[in-house]
Amino acid sequence: VRAVAAAACCADRWPWLALVVVQLFVLASYAPAFAYSGYIMDDAVGVARNPNVVGEEFSLAELMARDFWGLPMHGSGWTNKSFRPLTTLTFRWNYLLHGPALIPLAFMLTQTMNMVDLMPNMVICHDLSWPSWLLGSPSGVLSAALFFGVHPVHTENVLYLVCRADILAAILGLMALNSYAACYCRPLPLRSLWADLRNPERAGHARGHTQEDTSTRGGLAAALAAWGPLGLVPPVLLVVASGLCKESGFTLFAVPLLMELLDFLCLQALSANRNLRLAARIWRPIRLRVGLLVASTLVVFIARYRHTGGTSINMSPQDNPISFEKDFIARMLSYAYLHGVYTRLLVWPQYLCYDYSMDAIPMVREFTDCRLLLPLMAYLGIMGTVVLVVRMPARHRRSALLALALLVVTYFPASNILFPVGTVVGERLLYLPSAGYCLAVVVALHAYLQGSFVTDSDSCLAAVNGGNEEQGPLRRQVLPRVYDWESSDVLFINDGLRQPKSSKTQFNLGITYMQTQDYDLSVEAFVRCAWADPLSALPASWASPTVDVVVVVIAVVVIVVVVVIVVVAVVVVIVVGV
Repeated sequence: VRAVAAAACCADRWPWLALVVVQLFVLASYAPAFAYSGYIMDDAVGVARNPNVVGEEFSLAELMARDFWGLPMHGSGWTNKSFRPLTTLTFRWNYLLHGPALIPLAFMLTQTMNMVDLMPNMVICHDLSWPSWLLGSPSGVLSAALFFGVHPVHTENVLYLVCRADILAAILGLMALNSYAACYCRPLPLRSLWADLRNPERAGHARGHTQEDTSTRGGLAAALAAWGPLGLVPPVLLVVASGLCKESGFTLFAVPLLMELLDFLCLQALSANRNLRLAARIWRPIRLRVGLLVASTLVVFIARYRHTGGTSINMSPQDNPISFEKDFIARMLSYAYLHGVYTRLLVWPQYLCYDYSMDAIPMVREFTDCRLLLPLMAYLGIMGTVVLVVRMPARHRRSALLALALLVVTYFPASNILFPVGTVVGERLLYLPSAGYCLAVVVALHAYLQGSFVTDSDSCLAAVNGGNEEQGPLRRQVLPRVYDWESSDVLFINDGLRQPKSSKTQFNLGITYMQTQDYDLSVEAFVRCAWADPLSALPASWASPTVDVVVVVIAVVVIVVVVVIVVVAVVVVIVVGV
């Protein structure tokens, strides 16, 4: 613990050097990915066959008229309404820079570096830094960045090329929050907690207090703040850019509104304690900024709705079978169970897979189903967290609420509350919410160590040990999961064996075994696929120009039966002869 405290003090003193160390640590976790150079699943559709990416001529009109997968958004054809032109544009840049021959490797290198580029956004310790003010010191923000960087649920986002949308949305979204907080909602910084750990006998009287903010805005933050309402332009444009990378980025409009609300409530409480009336020169700028934010949000949402033609998409039962369930109670209970599954992936991502469809997550039809204990624990955990946040000192309370807002608001589009999502469970959907989760965990640890809930140094040291033990299993799980994504064959075999009740994983597993001529295992996988989804056309849909998979399966079964009969006959002849 003393070593951790010393390292944290060094991070506070040399934040940029510490940032480089953290980035190298995260890069080491994904080092095997630098040798990967293939397309996996939807990468071929979203990148290799996307006319906006590999077309001979690039047209801005075509970029705006097609969805993320290169399909026309308007017309009678199928489209999932995923409008992410900025992400598609980065794919196009990769194609122009590296050409078709090196594009898979170049994409993977760019993807991994994007993951690392997100971390400075969480760690910048000067003017434009919402997280650094959220957590107080560079060491606190670095802890959150390290926690975020080694979280195993991010492996799909980093190694699945089409998930670049989530990474870009997170980068631009955090930039927007940083710039807004720097200009308008700068809180008092937290006192460094690591001095308490190095000198616990002298820290008791100081815990729970914050230092005075003697700093002033400077640089770009001061310039933007001096513009008044015009200072809203950069953060609003960054949020819009985040949403044009991934739809969940648009939800970040809610976080600055919460910042303004918390600041207004704090000012109102201070004026009430001093028997003063809140001056008009204070609350009028707040009211103006809130009005402009609300107006910007409405304009952006209406514009996107009109451009994409709504949010309804033509899904199949294989994508999200819960949305096709006619029983309202079963549908709601199943969606609630998914909330518990997402919470488990955030808190303890021990089990990871690229697909959770069909029987992988069976429908919940009764209130007595024991699986409902998982969402119940998730809801109770959230409510308990809110209760703890309310009990925190004002400075910690504000930080924790903003972190929770980042978690909840960005998860909302994946919650199936407003509209059904095109997948049952997608680990990639947790990229932005996990940033809020990591920040909330470090804020809670900061409050704990500074005496919001404890007063003895032994408990503080135990909390640090607990935090180190929590990150240990996460770090050990990242590297094996990175190896799972080495290629399509490796991923299909590992996840197919890990997820036997998903029709998609078993279908891909059967195809992989067939390509390696393991026909017995291929037949078993296809049988599991049919049992998981009897109505699915997957087993009969895979065919080449000369070979029909149904004929191959029947032939394999006949051959196996004949071989068994021959072996039995030979054994009988030998026994009778003896």
